[in-house]
Order: sequence, then C-alpha cells, then structure tokens
Amino acid sequence: MDKLRPRISVIVLSALGMLLGQWIAGYLPKSLASPPADADRERAVSTHQLEIIGADGRRQISMGTTSEGTPGIWLFDRNGKARVSIGLYRDGNAGIVLNDDQERAVEIFRTVGGSSSPVLVMKAEGKDRIIMGLTPSKQDPALVYYDAAGAKTRVFGDW
Repeated sequence: MDKLRPRISVIVLSALGMLLGQWIAGYLPKSLASPPADADRERAVSTHQLEIIGADGRRQISMGTTSEGTPGIWLFDRNGKARVSIGLYRDGNAGIVLNDDQERAVEIFRTVGGSSSPVLVMKAEGKDRIIMGLTPSKQDPALVYYDAAGAKTRVFGDW
C-alpha cells in the first residue's frame, strides 16, 4: 500500500483537474470552446501524394492523383503490387478495383453514367467474364457473361 499511495494521489489529483476543467469549460463562450472552421484548414497537411510506409520500410498505402488528375488510394501487398485501388474516374464516377498479384484487375465495382448506376465486372487474365449491374440509361438490371473465347451471352437485360 505504501508504494501505491503516491500513484493514487496523482490519479485523484488528475481526476479532480479534469472535473474542474469540464466545469470551467461549461461557462466559456462557445467561440472560445471550439475553434472556427478555418482553423482546421490552417492545420491541414497539403501534399500531392502521401505514402504510408510499414515497419519493414515497404510502401503500404499511397494516396494521390491519377494520371488523369482524379483522386485515388492504392493498397499494396508485401511485393509492392497494388492489390486494391479506390478512386474516381475522369467522369466523376467512383470505383473500387481488386487486382491479382500481377496488378491485373480481377474485380471492378464502379458506378457509370450520370445517374451513377452500379456495375460489377469480374475478369480473368485481363478479360471481362461477367458484367452485372443497372444499365446507365434506364437503371434496369442486366447480366451478361463471356465464355473463354470471348463470346458474349446475355442472361437478362441489355448491356
């Protein structure tokens, strides 16, 4: 108990200080209690590209702009290959792309057209195999698939 006594007093004094601070903050004008919105902008970090490096020194995440000038986020595997990409296309529609270990897209979930119709594209070896989603023009469901030779088969809808 003798060893704990100094620590207990520090904890009690800290708790009292927090309570006193909360009580005083209740009497402050709102303008003092929270900074103006512009203050956040002044504290923002601005850069053209941001990379997160893991403990092993390898790039894990990259955030920046594409060659088309649209924003994107890339997640990398231990071999430095982008396996997940999240971003916007040139037309402003959003997309998430899952890549294989050679950085080839294997699954794309994106929006298309002015009404941001959702579309899912599944690929094998760089070729479309299944496309399903809502058509951009009428928002009608559609599903098509491609055989190994690339022949298209419409299951329903018009894609």
